[in-house]
Amino acid sequence: MIEEEKIQKLRLFYQREKALVTSPFIDDDLKLNQDLFARVSRSLNMSFQDKIVLDIGCGSGMLASFFIDHKFYIGFDLNVRGSFKILRDNSHHYAQANALQLPIADNTVDVAVCMDSFEHFPDQLAATVEIRRVLKPGGFIFLSVPNYANIAGIVKFCCERFGSYEKDTWAPFDYWKAEELEHFMTPGRVRRLFGGAGFSTFTHIGFDREVVVGLIPWVWHPKTPRIFASAISKTVSLVAKPICKVWPASSLHTFWRIE
Repeated sequence: MIEEEKIQKLRLFYQREKALVTSPFIDDDLKLNQDLFARVSRSLNMSFQDKIVLDIGCGSGMLASFFIDHKFYIGFDLNVRGSFKILRDNSHHYAQANALQLPIADNTVDVAVCMDSFEHFPDQLAATVEIRRVLKPGGFIFLSVPNYANIAGIVKFCCERFGSYEKDTWAPFDYWKAEELEHFMTPGRVRRLFGGAGFSTFTHIGFDREVVVGLIPWVWHPKTPRIFASAISKTVSLVAKPICKVWPASSLHTFWRIE
């Protein structure tokens, strides 16, 4: 299938599944968890002050709320959202675009953000090359991606190889609902893809609140009784922080600063 057909299928999928939320940065009210984003930014030593920020796969554009006092924010998504008109102002701009053909000049942006969108890009290597093209020298990428270098990855492999899921569609999100495209992301894959585009410095951390899903993905299975899932989650939470610190890939998501 050619890339344009894959992109069109993704566009239609996210038009249909508007309520599908797969990012740890989105809270229960479907708003940006600014405290978490600020905490992760400090952990990865990321400063956005006076920076031109490009948000690739921006969804509804909610990340812009974190950049109210910053220099310039540009959000691109496959679909045009009603929120774009509401959020647009002199320093926040939105457009329909895909990561394989960014309508941005070379060496234009200071920071590129892919917040739980990169795993859906049809040609990920081409996207990394395109991101490198638009970044200024000394710029960096903030990447948040699902991580399958854990038990969840074993489940994904088995479900797609032997079960009822097609390749690159299983994910534990939304009670194991099939995605249109969910690449098998691991820290090794991130390093290979971005390293292949010329990036050389990688820093990443896990997310302790998602260690339980990374190690016991059945807590989000639709047939798992909620009382059992809650008990398992509370038990794992007692040891999640030290596990995540020693083994970031135990988490269902990893957060990256790439230069």
